[in-house]
Amino acid sequence: MKVKIMFAALLSALALSGLAAAQTTEPASASQSLVDLLPASNAVVSIDVQKGLNDALPKLLVGNPQIEAEVDQGLAEISSKIGPDALKFSDVVVGVGVQEVAGPAAPKVLPVFIARGDVSAAQVVAKATEASKTPCTERVVSGKTIYVCQMEVSSVKQKAKGASVSSATKILKETAFVALDANTVAFGAVSRVLDTVEHRSVVNPAIKGLLKDSPTTVAAFAMENVNGLEKLVPLENDDVGNALKNLRYMAGSADSVADGFVFSGLFRSADAASSKELGSLLSGLQAIGKAFLGNSNRADQKLYGRLINNVKIAQADNDVTLSIAIPQADVNALMAEVKIAK
Repeated sequence: MKVKIMFAALLSALALSGLAAAQTTEPASASQSLVDLLPASNAVVSIDVQKGLNDALPKLLVGNPQIEAEVDQGLAEISSKIGPDALKFSDVVVGVGVQEVAGPAAPKVLPVFIARGDVSAAQVVAKATEASKTPCTERVVSGKTIYVCQMEVSSVKQKAKGASVSSATKILKETAFVALDANTVAFGAVSRVLDTVEHRSVVNPAIKGLLKDSPTTVAAFAMENVNGLEKLVPLENDDVGNALKNLRYMAGSADSVADGFVFSGLFRSADAASSKELGSLLSGLQAIGKAFLGNSNRADQKLYGRLINNVKIAQADNDVTLSIAIPQADVNALMAEVKIAK
């Protein structure tokens, strides 16, 4: 079980990182133009929704019919509650602002989502506001009507001592919605939606430049290291903690290719010495994984060992890059291992 958890964590890290060398020089895509609408953000995510729904998701789910049924049910529920237009968006970008809080409390994470597609933005906003638990208030800012609503969301509490599962409760969260144009909607934290409409700031070019954009990219992200990171991710005063503290930017992408997926990642440090230390650390972890799993007779551990061995790690100047190509047969085998708790 620990091996599965460790391997899942490795794949997640790869999926949430980006490879600068793979940046494209093609003209700006729809998702990139949406990034230009975001206010200044500590992290940006871009998603090609239709490529995800019609290409990546079927390839992921073909190896696990149980999860495929759960996902189909979830998509049907979204369509019935929010309307079929919810699945017609072509591109979505997310700009995350991180607001540091005094004391031991974790920083506030304030997102804004911008979605564009073959939809009526006014109808999408109207449908969303119908779900508000109290009447929405209206603000007119820069000629746009912003609706501030109280939306019911799930909040998962940590499981109590002796309990087998965590408990989930419903809470009200203030959320703003606005139609930016005929087919573009913005929603999220009220302050971030206001910033979007007023457009007084833009995304840092260093972050925008790390967002991979190519015909095969399903999702990509780029972020800067923020103050208060240790409150979100406990950092020990060791090699790993020091390497993470010296990071300045992280980026990543997930690409759906002819035979499976390619995950790539970039970690940009404050200086070349820190980057070299991080590269050595990751290479060392890879070697440990290969040694631990390389001689196993178990089919699942052989698979994990092979994939760990296929991770390409490179270090140059202030950057460490990672990439791994996972063929469809291995994607199917990995997904078959995933179980859904009843």
